[in-house]
Amino acid sequence: MNVDLVDSAQNSLAVFARLFQRPIATLKYKVIVNLIVIISLTRGEDYYEILGINKTADQDDIRKAFKKLAIVYHPDKNSDDPNAHDKFVKLTTAYETLKDSDLRHKYDLYGEDGLNKSHKKQTYHSWSYYQNSFIYDDDKYVINLGKNDYYESVINSHSSWFVNFYSPMCSHCHHLAPTWKEIAKLLDGVVKIAAVNCEYNWQLCHQIGIRAYPTLLYFQKNSQHGEHYRGEKTQEVITRFVLDRLNIHIHELSEFHFKEYLSGKIVKKMPVLIFICNDQQNCFTSDERIKVAATFDKLIDVKMFTCKNDECHDKISYDTNAIYLPIYNKSFWEPIFLDGIFDINTLIEKLLDQLPGPQELSDNDFKYIRKIKSDVTWLICFYIGDIENVRDLNLQTKKFSPSGIKLGKIHCGRNGQFCSKLGVTRYPIWGMLKPGGAFEFHHGNNLNNDIIKFMQISMKTTNVWALSAEETLSILQRSNDIIKITGDEVWFLDWFTPWCPPCIEFLSELRKASLEFDASIVRFGTIDCTAHNTLCHQYNIQFYPTAMLINGSNTYQFTLSKTAANVMYFINEKRNPSVIELTTKNFRQKLGKKKNDVIWVVDYFAPWCGPCQRLAPEWSAVARSLSALSFVNVASINCETEASLCTSQGVRSYPDIRIYPLGSEGLNTVALYNGQRDSLSMLTWITTFFPKKIPDLNFSDLQKLLNSKHNLIIYFSLPNCHHCQKLQPEFAIAAQLLDKVKFGRIDCSFYIHKCEQHIKQSIQIQYISFPTLILYNSKEKKRSKHNSVEIVARSTQKITDEILNIINSRTKHDEL
Repeated sequence: MNVDLVDSAQNSLAVFARLFQRPIATLKYKVIVNLIVIISLTRGEDYYEILGINKTADQDDIRKAFKKLAIVYHPDKNSDDPNAHDKFVKLTTAYETLKDSDLRHKYDLYGEDGLNKSHKKQTYHSWSYYQNSFIYDDDKYVINLGKNDYYESVINSHSSWFVNFYSPMCSHCHHLAPTWKEIAKLLDGVVKIAAVNCEYNWQLCHQIGIRAYPTLLYFQKNSQHGEHYRGEKTQEVITRFVLDRLNIHIHELSEFHFKEYLSGKIVKKMPVLIFICNDQQNCFTSDERIKVAATFDKLIDVKMFTCKNDECHDKISYDTNAIYLPIYNKSFWEPIFLDGIFDINTLIEKLLDQLPGPQELSDNDFKYIRKIKSDVTWLICFYIGDIENVRDLNLQTKKFSPSGIKLGKIHCGRNGQFCSKLGVTRYPIWGMLKPGGAFEFHHGNNLNNDIIKFMQISMKTTNVWALSAEETLSILQRSNDIIKITGDEVWFLDWFTPWCPPCIEFLSELRKASLEFDASIVRFGTIDCTAHNTLCHQYNIQFYPTAMLINGSNTYQFTLSKTAANVMYFINEKRNPSVIELTTKNFRQKLGKKKNDVIWVVDYFAPWCGPCQRLAPEWSAVARSLSALSFVNVASINCETEASLCTSQGVRSYPDIRIYPLGSEGLNTVALYNGQRDSLSMLTWITTFFPKKIPDLNFSDLQKLLNSKHNLIIYFSLPNCHHCQKLQPEFAIAAQLLDKVKFGRIDCSFYIHKCEQHIKQSIQIQYISFPTLILYNSKEKKRSKHNSVEIVARSTQKITDEILNIINSRTKHDEL
């Protein structure tokens, strides 16, 4: 936070203290924050200072801070202040910028100058809007979802979800809110009750087709699509709707089986809870029993028994409502009679007490588990003092991980050196120790739902490692250490800080990318620069996130947009390059010949250039498409490392795409590309420099070729047809590969009726579409419908394969 700003706040606080005749020490911290906000709004300071938050604030913190300030500093509430409007515009500008992760990242890097002017002029709503806009932000039971949360948590989830898509501008949404909160509290542990603010997450709501508010969608377990709720919006009706869809049937025991259970003769793999009912007892309702069964799904087998006489068992009293039967143990086993419990929430608390807590681990335990690379997954809490909500988390952990996850805890007061070495910077913090030895931390909120979401994702990504300083050095220096690095291992490293929102988003993308690579090909490591600050300074890490690929002695900086697709492309491209890298040393040697016998297509780029980053995967796609042609080379030149070379070639902007054609003398002949930077457009342009093998024909030319003895393939197209444009470069490349086939093209816009008639007769179809490729047999002088075949392939490789298969099969047939 700005030092001068804090000094101003403290001076103002001193005046404030004298006015109220109270010592400064007795004034609460939030008074200081409010004073800072007032000064910030007046001076137009840093956006974080305007909102009174630090740079580690997450999206929830930003929303809550803005809401508190908005209802205090809104012009409607400060009509006597002539500057109220301008101050509030600054406040909304700060909020609109920081709530958007992309804008926030630009602001963190470049300040206000890095933002578009359109984001500087903000309007605002009425005072009542801000008072009531964040309907569910402070609710303990309703889960607020964003775009990533929705797809990662709700879709294909192990639990059922009921999601309320709402708008703060909708009066019906506000009317439903108290009911929705009560339902969330009532069904806590049974289903996940959530809410999506569609004004804040409008892209998500638009994407999934939300057209009215509120829209309620119910998602069954492991479901991709929600069921619309269209009933009455009352607590009773909505609750009934949910309970009816849980598909829970509680089996009622006979007297014989009931006594067998109590005697321990029926052995179960999980504990059993038996509800006791008779005409005289206060029996839990059917809905309450369903709630318990749903809460302890996969953990406790719930049964029911009805006593048909006054003495159904000698140990059952009038107050016995349920019996808990632990997992059978030969040395000691005894039923637990739950007497005098008439409230369902109290019963749930008692059952939670029966579940085992997290296992206390030492640093040696952790090292041993990691060393043996056990198949068991551990969710571990690093703590000092007490762990909040650990019982509920224990319940959810076991419930939503059918593979059997273990819960552990490590006291960092007793294992301080180990925690510090591992990178623990706050308490409590949760981490996953995965099969194979990989370990990583959870950097989100310590809410049960967030931890469970992290657990479910991290269990799958066994190839992502949170690296200590020693482990990182062992990779960078290629020395065998903690995780036995060998010279053949390839690592993709992500340097980040937990307080950086783009870093947290990139971690999610990194996990997705890791699923596509085996650890024997590439491993993924993350380095927390908050915990390992010295190491990050040592390797000159200046921006977060910073990513790089370590392959042997080579280090490649990752400069593309931080998406999983780009990470996968980048790794594959560096492992098996399709683009030739040109430098000052080899540039003139390769391109400076008296007469070029190959076509060189070159991208002059700079790593920091946004358009260059977006071009990179498209450029690789161009290179892969042209890789079969020996006379075409696709290359790139990094103008940051090869500045003198780029200057000598007159490169003044990036990216600069140039082609050096066949037969050109050295660097004297060059063509510049000014079209769209997608692979299709660039390929179409490049193919115009190929040796001419596809003449434009009319039907007179076609008839002459049909009377020749050559294999012939004709491309019937329309100039404005997108599919024709897409096929054109593929067809042009295929023409360069097949010397034994003559190629031709007919523009059917000039001969539409002739084209239609000819195509129908040649391949015997009723309805035609463009483009159409027809291969004509060379063995018969008289061409007929019997020796013309449609080529249905649409890529270079498949077109060539299909043509060769037809020609070769006909050759063999003729020989026979």
